Amino acid sequence: MAKKYHDYDALPTDRRATSWQKEMPVVIVVLAFILSLELIARVIAPVLDYDRENIYAFPETIAQLEEESNTSGKQKVVFFGNSLMLHGLNQTLVKDELNSMKSPAIESAKVTPVGTAMLDWVYLYRRYFTDVNSHPDILVVGFVGHHIHDQEAIKLRRLARHFVAVQDLPQLWEKDLKDFHNITQSILCNISALEGDQPEHQLGILQTLVADYRKGLNRNNNLVSAWKQRLIQESATANGIKRVNESDETYQRMQRFIAECRVHNVKVYFVPMPQPEVWDFNPDAQKIIETQGMTVMDARNIAGMTPEDFSDGYHLGETGNAKFSKWIATQLYQILK
Repeated sequence: MAKKYHDYDALPTDRRATSWQKEMPVVIVVLAFILSLELIARVIAPVLDYDRENIYAFPETIAQLEEESNTSGKQKVVFFGNSLMLHGLNQTLVKDELNSMKSPAIESAKVTPVGTAMLDWVYLYRRYFTDVNSHPDILVVGFVGHHIHDQEAIKLRRLARHFVAVQDLPQLWEKDLKDFHNITQSILCNISALEGDQPEHQLGILQTLVADYRKGLNRNNNLVSAWKQRLIQESATANGIKRVNESDETYQRMQRFIAECRVHNVKVYFVPMPQPEVWDFNPDAQKIIETQGMTVMDARNIAGMTPEDFSDGYHLGETGNAKFSKWIATQLYQILK
């Protein structure tokens, strides 16, 4: 009579279990594969996209500004923020306008990583300015309302990888991250290019395989972003009514940012940026800025600015860039003269 076979006969037992010596080569191959991917990710990170090229150039940009200022004796001005300031301001035009007004000349630089907000700026400033003891005399910060309050969502991968220095991780955990999952992810992103830049690697593959993929994606993202901003603005300006959640906005991150700048004698000028419709700037934010000894330069309603000056309903286009740059030059003239 044939022996009856049962499923449990195939289950692992101490006698049948694979030894660790046999499993180790598989583990080594997997680890080697992951390390190879990490190495590739680190090599391509500085040229992964325009924004990361910009970020990886910050140390050189800031060092060059310091050197130029030391040589010329001119004041250092850093135009700071995100894509609004990146696309909205022409440094050459600002300098030309200042020259035409016989204003004291300046040395300037842009530090404007896209998609960032106040929490990013807190750690970015510490990492790229404070840690190398190189501070501007004047910091011009462009923003719209949601960029500066504490309720703005944290983009953890990018924050931990590109803006938080290793020594500042404990502060991030204490003040900004409250759960184990986010703390663990922040560590992984800080030490790993593969983890920290993960979404961009996926986009890079798609861009390679699909013609004009990134161009179409960027256009779509700009349109969606502009549409969301218009909804916020319409809600804020309709019948003069405040946004529903305006009273719930808090500004502890902004106060930390101001404190970091103030201790190094940096004069910060906060610039509510122009938009197609004048948006509601929370008076609580302005009060905090001024109480902390800094200044608001309100660009929400620049004379002659129209909706046609915006390239996508959110960012300034070529004509808007010129108008805003000339306006900034006029404001700087009043400060410098």
